[in-house]
Amino acid sequence: FRASPESFPLSSLDMSGDIRETWQLTLLLPNQEAQKKRLRVPSSLDALYSSLQVEPGHVLLTNHPRHDMMFAVESVEQISDGSTLQVHVPKKRVFISAPNVKNKAVVWYAGATASQIERSIAKAAGLGEAPIECRDGEDVVVLSTNMPNDLHLEVTASSQRRVRSTGSGELRRTAASASQRLATTKTTSNTSPGRQRSPTRSQKLTGSVGGSTTPTAHQSAPEEHCLHVLAGHTGAVLCLCGVGDILFTGSQDSSIMIWDLNNLQYIGTLPGHRGFVKCLHASYAKKVLCSGSQDRTIRVWSLETFSTVKTLMGHVGGVNAVLILESLDLLISGSEDRSIRIWDLGTYEVVSCLEQSHLGGVFALEKFGSPVQVVSGARDRSLKVWDTSTWTVNKTLHPPHYDGVTSIAVAAKHGKFYSGSRDRSIKEWDMYSLTNTMHTLHVHGDWIQSLCMSPSDDILFSGSKDGVVKVWDGELQCQDVLQGHKGAVTALETVGNRLFSSSTDRAVRVWRIDQYG
Repeated sequence: FRASPESFPLSSLDMSGDIRETWQLTLLLPNQEAQKKRLRVPSSLDALYSSLQVEPGHVLLTNHPRHDMMFAVESVEQISDGSTLQVHVPKKRVFISAPNVKNKAVVWYAGATASQIERSIAKAAGLGEAPIECRDGEDVVVLSTNMPNDLHLEVTASSQRRVRSTGSGELRRTAASASQRLATTKTTSNTSPGRQRSPTRSQKLTGSVGGSTTPTAHQSAPEEHCLHVLAGHTGAVLCLCGVGDILFTGSQDSSIMIWDLNNLQYIGTLPGHRGFVKCLHASYAKKVLCSGSQDRTIRVWSLETFSTVKTLMGHVGGVNAVLILESLDLLISGSEDRSIRIWDLGTYEVVSCLEQSHLGGVFALEKFGSPVQVVSGARDRSLKVWDTSTWTVNKTLHPPHYDGVTSIAVAAKHGKFYSGSRDRSIKEWDMYSLTNTMHTLHVHGDWIQSLCMSPSDDILFSGSKDGVVKVWDGELQCQDVLQGHKGAVTALETVGNRLFSSSTDRAVRVWRIDQYG
């Protein structure tokens, strides 16, 4: 009989039934040196790693109870007094292709820094010490120590100066340790500039930051409205989700970080995905967070325990969008495989699978109206509105964008929604007639990657690959340009009087937005 750590957090039972306060373990180091370790019975896996002074990134293995093999220690219940543990140093690997290289493996071990990984990739690609750019398909990959294994990267020489990364190591699931590793920077400005009258539509269009030809009523100084910068991810931050007083951030480093919105402090990390975390959506009523990943899975997390409730599998391409329909108890997912799947949140079974829902990967999902309808946007440039009772297409919206539709934002109070595209334009649509009521061209200098509404539904925000966030009124007149990110803006989220923007620069910026009304 072996007692569970929950029953005896600092003790165990020996064969006579006496409580033992310590364990004696045999620890095999990577060089095969054996050490005897006596320690207090650990209450958790983190406590075990800490007591044995296991380096971040290393993994403990123990003997399988029935087979002649070693397996990873995932719970302290797997071991007991007298157990033998082996420290395993897992290696990481990516495959690279360059002008003169095809699918070449680059391997490193835990402890390597992002700069060392970058130099190894550059050397393997035959580019020497030149700065490089790595892409996974269309995505620029920020090299980090936590990149998913077996990525296939296209490597080219970059004209940008190489950015050195210090790396952050493996973040533990405690706010105490996180507060020492994560930088939360506050800017000095707390005042709002005087707002100027926006130009009329008949006025001549003038250039602004990001290459837009849209007139700008005001262009804030860099950092002017930025309240904080949340840092800690080792890869580009790709998605955001606010629920209650919590913010979740998903990244190319395969992790989801949790932030307290009351003090903008780090709470912990949700590990589990084995690819870029590309989308997040949460329901306070259902007490769940759903995350979609490049690893083709959707994870459902409990907001009460911050643990995985279920991993949903079925997509054969990366999951780009997830959407919870609380009233119907459904989860909707859109994928690079061109399908939309509908999942029952009670049983986690697939209710319906819309194969070939679009002619390209599905990038965006949103809901509107009563009875609720779902609108999807995709790489094929189209927007489709779906009947949620039959999961058939109500209407394919016309005219389409000139490039992939990346984001959708709903202004329910005004009976309209907006679509943003890689063609750098924003379209406004009427929720009831499903007709196009406004179209603005070349509003950013590069792809629009995210749209979101203010809590009042009166202000629209757009984030772009050009690195800026733009502020729009109900007539799609630009009211301000928010500058500060050093990379492409990937996602936007509003919570109260604050706007959160994520970027390939690995940071999330917090902006004050109450001055816009």
